[in-house]
Order: sequence, then C-alpha cells, then structure tokens
Amino acid sequence: MSAVRFSVHKKFHLLQSKTSIWEASPEELRHYRLIFILSGNGQFVLDGKIAAYAKSGLILLKPDQQPVFQEDRGTEIFVIAFHTFLADDFQKKKAFDPDFADTYKQAENLCNNTRLTQGRPLPNERDGQTIAYLINQIAFEISQKQSSHVKLIKGSIDLIITILARNNFETKKNEEKSSQQVLTERMIEYLKSELQQNKTIRIPELLLHFNTSEEVANLCMMNSTGMSLRNFIIKYKADLFKSRMLKVDVGEISSFVKNHLTT
Repeated sequence: MSAVRFSVHKKFHLLQSKTSIWEASPEELRHYRLIFILSGNGQFVLDGKIAAYAKSGLILLKPDQQPVFQEDRGTEIFVIAFHTFLADDFQKKKAFDPDFADTYKQAENLCNNTRLTQGRPLPNERDGQTIAYLINQIAFEISQKQSSHVKLIKGSIDLIITILARNNFETKKNEEKSSQQVLTERMIEYLKSELQQNKTIRIPELLLHFNTSEEVANLCMMNSTGMSLRNFIIKYKADLFKSRMLKVDVGEISSFVKNHLTT
C-alpha cells in the first residue's frame, strides 16, 4: 500500500504507512509524534536501545528521535505528528488558536515525560481498545477527504492524548508506590539490624543514609506499619527488650501483641 497523508497547517500531520516504506522526513522529525502499531510485531531500535513492539502498541517520540523497525515487512503504523509551531511563545500563540493549543501542550508533556512502555499496548485494556477505535475512526475520516471532517479528527486526537496522559500518570503513580515500598523495606531492615546490635539510632543520620526527608520516611512507615518512624523505633526497642527478657524471638513478641489487640 502507498502511504496516506493528511495535514492541518501548523497543528498536526497524519500518516498511515507500512514501516518498510516509511522514512520520516526532516520536517516530521522536528515534531512530537505518536506512533500507533496498526498491525505486525517485532523489534525496533530507539536511542541505541532495542525494544519489542506489537499490534496496538504505542511509541511516543520527542523531536529528532527516530525509531528503526526490524520487522517482517507486514507492520503498518499510524503516525500523529504535533506541529511545533506552538512551542515558542506558547501563551501568545494560544490566544490565536485556543482549540488546539492545550492538546498540543499535553502531547508535548506526554512525549517529554513518557512512563508508558514504548512499543507495547496500554496496560489498561479498555483504554487501549478506545484508542484503537479512535485511530481507526481518524483513518476513515482521512479517506473521505472532506474538510468538514477536520473537527472530528481533532476531537479524536484530543481524546487520544487525554487517555494517554491519564495512563501515563497512573504508571508514574505505580512506579512511585513501588519505589516507596522498596525504601520502606530497606529502612525497616536497617533499623532492626542496628537496634539488634544495640546501636543508637539518630534520625538525621538515618535520613542522610537513605537520602530522604523525615516527611517521606514517616509516610513510608505509616503506610507499612501504621506508626511514625520514631514510634516504630520506640516500639521495636521495647519488643526487643521483652524478647530478651523472655528469651524468645522479637518477632514472636510483635505477633503476640498484635493477636491480642485484634481479639
């Protein structure tokens, strides 16, 4: 198939093509781009790294980024390039084009702060299906070649970017939650080890050791143990003292107290 192109001046450029015949022009490379995998699967190289792609996968690109596809010549893509006309003097230009400016800025932020896995479908299956439907709808509108359909195309692009931004934010939250869990586990392990060796815990030194603030440390401990950092240290020292007096493992003291508090 030959490539199908459609452009709206100083707003966006659309392209449907096989990757085997697609080569981004110097003009396209200056823009933020979204690539949607219509069909096929394989690998691509981006910024010197190899990644896998599959049908309904998404690739988000900053200006001058260019993926190189290694495929079976059956891969078909749909590209949305967001014209960087609005990049300079954004607020001034937004006054003349408010209906697309916010969509552009959202796409710019999305491409610059991508948390989604490049080349893969969205983890949220429902949102992935919605984007696939919207892409197909845009492709259909392009084939009609009627200027009256531009508003429908712009509306679909706006929805796609909104959905992607939501999924990107959720991915970021999950990453932050995972890093918080790791920090909590490391702090608890460190505290227990130091206290079992009868070492004095100084909060400023602890925070410096883990390169974190007291606010973050307290939040981590509260989410995991229900206690602040200082209260955890006090309670563990008390449990440790009781366990040594009774000659039992400190974990047994904590379990005993917990069971009797819940019965």
